[in-house]
Amino acid sequence: MLEVKKNERPQIAHLFKGIEDSMVIAYLQGYMGRAYVDAFPNPAVAMIVSGEYSFFAGDPTTAAAKELARTLFEYIEEDSTVAIYADDNLGFRDLLLSVPENHPIEVARYGIVQKDYEFDRNRLQQFIDGLPEGFELKQFDEDLYRQAMSEDWSKEFCETFDSAEDYLKKGFGFAVVYQGHLVAGASTMTVYDGGTEVQVATKEEFQRRGLAMPCAAALLLECMNRKIRPCWDAATLTSKHMALKLGYEYKGEYSTVHMHR
Repeated sequence: MLEVKKNERPQIAHLFKGIEDSMVIAYLQGYMGRAYVDAFPNPAVAMIVSGEYSFFAGDPTTAAAKELARTLFEYIEEDSTVAIYADDNLGFRDLLLSVPENHPIEVARYGIVQKDYEFDRNRLQQFIDGLPEGFELKQFDEDLYRQAMSEDWSKEFCETFDSAEDYLKKGFGFAVVYQGHLVAGASTMTVYDGGTEVQVATKEEFQRRGLAMPCAAALLLECMNRKIRPCWDAATLTSKHMALKLGYEYKGEYSTVHMHR
């Protein structure tokens, strides 16, 4: 497989037309991520890697696709990946599930409609005002970036950025802090022209205390102020219910494949 150079990105854009995901947009616009193809100038198969996610496009019946499925962890730095593919191209699902050494498991995710929303500012402020006593809501700074990157539960807040400086220049987020420590947050996991992908998480021992909603509401308010589209995609039913409470619309379930070394 060949790594795609920055000036070659437009040549693979047509392969990913069926995947509506902000990480794909962010890669194609040159913000973050890497991509690999079997050949140029006419690739049959391509893979974009962004953090713990990988996106597959092209013809899954080709020899190149089968080779990629077998060797994909040669191109992925993480120990695991969530594979995403177009809803109408489930051949990649079947191909990835056929490689036992990658320990594949099909997992459903909950799609949220991607469009420009007009969120209710008063409702968002109510979520922020509902932060329990003893906790503090803070905007991400260098210290919170480093705290996020130091633990597995919070790495996704910032891991697609090159550094703290890169994150603070291109992205932003809001954290709930307890005794100086990051315990919940909402952050711009990826960024692109006019939009971002929202990542929300809470440390396990602080879950079910109403900490995630104030972070998410603060992030959406900031996106509205900056005229940025905040894209949301739900890995869990909890995330789906949060999105609907905030004012998003539900699209439906879709298939992914989780794999690890």
